[in-house]
Amino acid sequence: MTLGPSAILALAAQCAPAVSPQVIAAIVDVESKGYVFAINVNRLSRQPSPPRSSAEATRVAQYYIARGHSVDLGLGQINSRNMRWLGLSWDSVFDPCTNVAAAGTVLATNYRSVRDGRHPQVALRIALSLYNTGHSERGFRNGYVRKVERAGYALAGQQVPTSVTVAYLPSAVPSPATDWGERETLSSLSLPEIARQNLTAPPVQPVAVRQRPPEWDVFARARFAATAKPNEEN
Repeated sequence: MTLGPSAILALAAQCAPAVSPQVIAAIVDVESKGYVFAINVNRLSRQPSPPRSSAEATRVAQYYIARGHSVDLGLGQINSRNMRWLGLSWDSVFDPCTNVAAAGTVLATNYRSVRDGRHPQVALRIALSLYNTGHSERGFRNGYVRKVERAGYALAGQQVPTSVTVAYLPSAVPSPATDWGERETLSSLSLPEIARQNLTAPPVQPVAVRQRPPEWDVFARARFAATAKPNEEN
């Protein structure tokens, strides 16, 4: 089952509300192309055929995990080694809403770990690098951060639907974990300049030389602000 951009945006808004839907949708596009049962076996040169169901995906993933591999799972390609701290089980990890919520939790956790003393958009890019590689720089070197940016640009003008119907979508957004202690929960976390993005792109106002990027495009707006002339700001 493959979900299109509108369905992914709706899932992101419903299931990972602390993160911009366009950012989550861009991650999902790069990670799985919207295929709900996507798996990637790390350190395996020849990947298995795409599973056609949650049960098949689970069987294949468990087969390779038992042989020492880690496996990236579902829409957000959540690594199997992160399932426990994210509160995921094999019954839930391929659920679209649960998987997208976990992706939002991982990104938000990464962001919190690097945001101090950095511009929010710099911190976001580093968080994306960590999401892909677990390292603050490797996601830049391997092109992942740029791929997510490009996927975000392709979502320009996409309206976020108010609802989505997906098989086995739970009626309530799952809690990311039950043993976080004093850590912030996903529902209470707000990413500066990300969670506040409008759900639809407003009309772009003309400027003397360049057009200002739309509100949702956090990457382009950061570059615009960094190079703007005084009369182009605000």
